[in-house]
Amino acid sequence: MAGFRETSIVEEETSYTEVTPWPGWVNAILWGAIIVPCYPLLAGWDTDLGFGTRLAIVGSIVAVIVAAKFVLGGLTVLVQETQLFIHLGSTPLLRTKVPYVDIIELASVQYHPIREFGGWGIRGFGKKRAWTARGDRAVALRLAGDRELYVGSDHPQRLEERIRAAAGDQLVRP
Repeated sequence: MAGFRETSIVEEETSYTEVTPWPGWVNAILWGAIIVPCYPLLAGWDTDLGFGTRLAIVGSIVAVIVAAKFVLGGLTVLVQETQLFIHLGSTPLLRTKVPYVDIIELASVQYHPIREFGGWGIRGFGKKRAWTARGDRAVALRLAGDRELYVGSDHPQRLEERIRAAAGDQLVRP
């Protein structure tokens, strides 16, 4: 992410992993996005298309929606030896790393994701960003360079404790 330091992908030992899935209503929308267009195609309501063509369209719809969930579905936070590794989805294609030496202060907070960031996901502009999947709780990190990062969590106090324990004396002191 622009404005946040990216380090090379290094395998580090992970002491804590927290996964925050999408809320149930998002999964319901995804299922609806599969069922609504696919059922009529499979039922043969469109007689202008052959079965093979209809099956290919259904396969494409399912593949796109499953890929979106795989890449974007939920938030994973890994507390590692020297950094936080944060990514969306089941695979770390959309990711950021926050070295502990960049963290000046951290606190568990309740915030307003729609009002402050316009919703959930990777949000924010300039020096204030959020990586969230659902809810209104996060660990707010004040970072070097006068930056802020909100890391969404269902258990922000526990995540904060795990970050403090893993970071130890690596945290920047004001």
